[in-house]
Amino acid sequence: MKGKRAEAMKRLTALITALLLLALSCPASALDKGLPLQEAHKVHLYYIDSTKDNKSQVRLWQAESALPEVDAEINGIASAFALLYGEDLPAAKNTGDKNSRLDVEIRYSRTGLTWLSFLVQARTSYHRKLTGQAIASRTYDMTTGERVELEDIFPADGEAWSVLAEAVREQCTASWPDEAPDEAALASLCDPECLRQLDFTLHGMSLVIHIPAELLYPERFSLIEVTLMYPDIRPLMTGKAQQETDNLSYYKTCALTFDDGPSRGNTTKVLTSLMKAGSRATFFVIGNRIADYTDQVQREHDQGHAVAPHNWHHGTVTKSSPSALRAMKGKVDKAMIKAIGLPSTYDRVPGGLYPRMIEVKAGWAYIQWSVDTYDWRGLSAKKVLSRVQKLVADGDIILCHDIKDNAPIYAETISNWLAENGYMMLTIDELFAKDGVTLEKGHVYFRCADGVVTKK
Repeated sequence: MKGKRAEAMKRLTALITALLLLALSCPASALDKGLPLQEAHKVHLYYIDSTKDNKSQVRLWQAESALPEVDAEINGIASAFALLYGEDLPAAKNTGDKNSRLDVEIRYSRTGLTWLSFLVQARTSYHRKLTGQAIASRTYDMTTGERVELEDIFPADGEAWSVLAEAVREQCTASWPDEAPDEAALASLCDPECLRQLDFTLHGMSLVIHIPAELLYPERFSLIEVTLMYPDIRPLMTGKAQQETDNLSYYKTCALTFDDGPSRGNTTKVLTSLMKAGSRATFFVIGNRIADYTDQVQREHDQGHAVAPHNWHHGTVTKSSPSALRAMKGKVDKAMIKAIGLPSTYDRVPGGLYPRMIEVKAGWAYIQWSVDTYDWRGLSAKKVLSRVQKLVADGDIILCHDIKDNAPIYAETISNWLAENGYMMLTIDELFAKDGVTLEKGHVYFRCADGVVTKK
């Protein structure tokens, strides 16, 4: 009897071992899509503030990742920027509206299971006006510390380079549509040798090439973010790059959105929280606030978030005339182009009252939500997070408001919880691009789960 039991246990052990080996050999999509944040992707950011004799201020960010050699390079670039651009800051009259600042920020973003991108940005501002920007990017395999170049993503002799050149030309020319870019500078950027050296980062569903706008448009100091969505370019990639950008096989996705801003205090803190969490969001800004908060809108854009309108004003659309509603897009676009060089393509209506906007043909696609955090009710950060934990599912759009006092707290806690629980945070543009959904004027979108965009 003991011999039979021992033999049965051996067979059971062999079966369990075989199943474990099978599980380890299967792709993530065959198991449980929604892998937690990988150790290779974990980053801690912190900053050091200093004030110069002329009262100008420098904030220098530093990073701690899984690899000390990566930290040394990224922090070395940031520190060099701080020395170079902090030297000649003009005097500040005070630390409020009359400030003089250098912010050396470190953005990071993950893709796949091991690749991690960093973008170091040195942004100078005077009296809240952006006066200059310098950038440097790095992407690494965080298991080896090896740097990932564009030539590691696309075969050297492949057709991807002509696709990239076309995207750079098209998207740079589309910026500030009433102005013509410096044609010689644009031709230089599109040259094959220069193209291979451009700064880029990899995100949940996109490769972004970062170009300081000043190179093409004098006195424009924000970034031009040339965005290529993975579904459009993955067939052109190397095998390793295809594996590291196959995020739909590894993670669930959702989009975190913020309404009603910008605001001077809370929006700034929300942006800092998102940067610390390595998270990208979509900000629905009120159009008539853009001019007074241009620096905030530029920072939203330059930190990789999507920026879209929350109508021209926050008034109830049922009380506005059809002509006033149809005039909104033109007014919004004029303000957005002046701030970040881009017009709007989609909108979120205050109160979610999109039927009125569709009825009068106001000219946008309309983004609703599928998870309401109720933060607008003044809930605590803990309760806001709890609602997300209970309600969120793959493809959801999460509604928050960056003007709320608790927003900086739950912007970070929501982002961290989602990452730890198998979600890749996408912008609205990425969320719909992952399923090949084109946002159309006069249509409303609540989520994007395998191409389904209707209410849950």
